[in-house]
Amino acid sequence: MSDDFLYLSRTRLEMKDGFRNAYLGEIPEAVVYGVQGALREYYGASPEAPAVASTLDHIVAAVGG
Repeated sequence: MSDDFLYLSRTRLEMKDGFRNAYLGEIPEAVVYGVQGALREYYGASPEAPAVASTLDHIVAAVGG
């Protein structure tokens, strides 16, 4: 490995229909963040809104894998 290696993460966030859409690097599709389960009640999300994985869910999955 070279000590000269540098990685710069480029991201863009957009709000669409009440959900955060994250555009990560060169991937053209957005990752959609929302709430589900107990987080839905904690944050006061509408019960009619679809359940969507939260940023916490993504962090736990990334650490685990």
